Amino acid sequence: MGPKRPVSETARQGFTLIELLVVIAIIAILIGLLLPAVQKVREAAARAKCSNNLKQMALACHNCNDVNGRLPPMSSNFGGAYLAPLLYHLLPYLEQTNVYNTAVYIDPAGRVGQAAPGTYVNIGIRWPTWDSVNPSTMTWLRKSRVYSYQCPSDPSLGNCLDWCDGDTSYAGNFQVFGGTNNANTPPSYANYLTVWDGMARIPATFTDGTSNTILFAEKYSRCDGGGTGGSWWMRGVLHGSQSSVGGSDDSYPGDRLSAVFGGGVGVDGTRWAQGPGSLFQVMPRNFIATNGGCYRQYASSGHTAGMNVGLGDGSVRFLAQGISGTTWWLAIVPNDGLPLPSDW
Repeated sequence: MGPKRPVSETARQGFTLIELLVVIAIIAILIGLLLPAVQKVREAAARAKCSNNLKQMALACHNCNDVNGRLPPMSSNFGGAYLAPLLYHLLPYLEQTNVYNTAVYIDPAGRVGQAAPGTYVNIGIRWPTWDSVNPSTMTWLRKSRVYSYQCPSDPSLGNCLDWCDGDTSYAGNFQVFGGTNNANTPPSYANYLTVWDGMARIPATFTDGTSNTILFAEKYSRCDGGGTGGSWWMRGVLHGSQSSVGGSDDSYPGDRLSAVFGGGVGVDGTRWAQGPGSLFQVMPRNFIATNGGCYRQYASSGHTAGMNVGLGDGSVRFLAQGISGTTWWLAIVPNDGLPLPSDW
């Protein structure tokens, strides 16, 4: 028998274990290098979307002012709708007229905790209540999703108590929409129609300048650090047909789950922070923990290093995390007569 033919190196198949481990290590390093870049791109896109939402909301205020001669209230009667919060009143100016008009339907037998309406009737007026129904989907109006009210950088979206798709990531400035004179006044039967209505107008109310005054800021949809709290675009309503005004089911004109910052007193005694100490929170941790770092009394941002705000002139500004509380507060009050510091 002749000598065996040597095995050709080119005929060898597969990798050795060491070669395979080297390849895996190289892939892991590449992923480690690319992941921060991907995350930055995603956050930039989310921040741009959030900025656009705020811009649309600020411009909607201008359209509303042009039509009605004034801005909507933080919560009250306005523009053909009754006893309703700010973000409900803005719906027609954000191309959400269909959602706005469903407030004429109510389930007269609806109760708190009921998963879905059983029926509905047309009450002939736009009056959003806990029992208002969207007849096209047979769901509660309070659970309607308005994408313009949701920021993709808000990590608390979806952690709802009842409203779920009715989450919002934005809140209105009480000093503008509720009024500086009402910021410390508790609601009562005697003042229900006025205590959360600042009767604001563009430009008359903004003596400091519309470009120097915040209309809207970001705020987590769920924020339980100081007790259950958050932001629901339709929060601040009466129950409707199943309880008397002032019952435990009512939140009108607003309570701990209302989309508010910069002052105001809720029907449940909630007081939203005022003054330099009301400076917004950036990426507060453990937002659904009772002892977490997110507090309903403050505006709060899911963006790194700062917060988007919508201004009175229709523009959007990103406020750096290092801005002073004094500058923040001066930009909230529309008529204090004081110039904004250099960190604005």
